[in-house]
Amino acid sequence: RDLRSRFKLDVTHVNYDSFGNISYLTAGEIPLPRMFFYFSFSYFLLLLMWVANIRNIMAGEEGVGTKASSSQGSGLRGSGKAAVYTIHHMMAILLGLKAVTIFSESVRYHYIRVYGHAELWSVIYYFFAFLKGTFLFTLILLIGSGWSFVKPFLYDREKKVIFVVLFLQVIDNIAVVVLTHETEGERLYDDWTAVLHLVDIVCCCAVLVPIVWQINNLERQFSMQTENEENEETDDQYENDSDAARMMEKLKLFRSFYLLVIGYIYFTRIVVFIFATTLGYRHTWLRYLVTELGTLSFYLVVGMKFRPMAENPYLAVKRDSDDIKEEKIHTSSLEMGTYDIPEE
Repeated sequence: RDLRSRFKLDVTHVNYDSFGNISYLTAGEIPLPRMFFYFSFSYFLLLLMWVANIRNIMAGEEGVGTKASSSQGSGLRGSGKAAVYTIHHMMAILLGLKAVTIFSESVRYHYIRVYGHAELWSVIYYFFAFLKGTFLFTLILLIGSGWSFVKPFLYDREKKVIFVVLFLQVIDNIAVVVLTHETEGERLYDDWTAVLHLVDIVCCCAVLVPIVWQINNLERQFSMQTENEENEETDDQYENDSDAARMMEKLKLFRSFYLLVIGYIYFTRIVVFIFATTLGYRHTWLRYLVTELGTLSFYLVVGMKFRPMAENPYLAVKRDSDDIKEEKIHTSSLEMGTYDIPEE
């Protein structure tokens, strides 16, 4: 006689943390809630320090590190007063988005650890992660193009790069959401993983383009200025030497920023990936730790280099006649309702 039966089987896999509590996280993810919380606290602390420094400078007081040590003893002349630009406020917004993103990720892992799921906090985390990622790449593009510091506008080609990066960030976050609902090893999971890596690499390459343009432009201007000084005699030799020194300092800063972005991309996308392949299943959380340490270091170095400073070679450099002419053309086009700026 054939026997038939029907039943429903629920299998629950749990781990135990160091305190003996039940955890629905994997053995390598158990330390993540506390780790992300500590990093979120660090970013909130940096945000408070950054905002307080900006408010002190805007109130007429001396901010932290407002004197540029690189220009001391080099003969560079400046106003002696630190200036706060729009880009500094955008940096504060980025710090806030990063802090909220890391905090929501900490809460998300906490709920997964306790209840095994966290639908609401997952939505909150992916929302802020999308805003943070988009804002980060946009801010790198703006700093690399010299916007707000040197010129109050963007060229058409720079706007196009920003729009492309924004579009790629939308695709990137769609891929992240799809991956969270698929099982590792399935074909759809592998396809969207490839899309995620491809889009991420393209975004990283795109943010380098405006920096390269700016470096090439500065090198061309510095070469032309040097040739003019060699061929012509001027009554104010000190002023020409000062302008050349400012141009050289600005060129060095853009080159260092380019190398900094390259190092950040290489470390977080390649070095961390290679490092993760050597980890055992109980130590996979170290991958997130190394990534966040690299990201925090990147934020700190960029903040130190581009903080509001007096006599900053990046801020005080004298614009040449071509920049002033292009700015006038841009202003006139805005008044006439057009936005076309002639390319170089």
